[in-house]
Amino acid sequence: MLKPKVEVRNEGGILVAEFWDCLRLDPNPVRDLRQHYEAHLRAKGKPDLVVDLNGVVFAGSASLGGFLALQRLARQQSGRVVFCNVEDDVHEVFRISKLAPMFVFLEDLPAALAYVARPAEGPEDLGTQAPPEPGPSPQPPTAPRAEGPLRRSRRREP
Repeated sequence: MLKPKVEVRNEGGILVAEFWDCLRLDPNPVRDLRQHYEAHLRAKGKPDLVVDLNGVVFAGSASLGGFLALQRLARQQSGRVVFCNVEDDVHEVFRISKLAPMFVFLEDLPAALAYVARPAEGPEDLGTQAPPEPGPSPQPPTAPRAEGPLRRSRRREP
């Protein structure tokens, strides 16, 4: 049986997290992400965090609580937590729990990296409102994902 985990990497000083083998996101990988994020901050990395939820189809309240704690920590450092590749059902859990306005949700990883590459303009840009539109675009930047075929989850062979 595969064990859900988070993999992190540094892209230009920004920490990017991907969850593997996590169709249902449990709190343990989110706790692991916090440890990685704290180490990233100690190493003088940028305080922004991009969380790629590609393949995650369910996130429970304990996981959302972990993301909320990460958001608080990021904001203390003037950072932002930005989610990308969020399935509609997962975004709905954020919305129903009234946490969606606290985060930024973007279509994909390139959009999320482009968003955090620009400086935060003020408290409203730290995840408490939807991001401003970068220009003409067929999809608003807060759309959780484009319509189309389901993406494959990230699963590794045992």
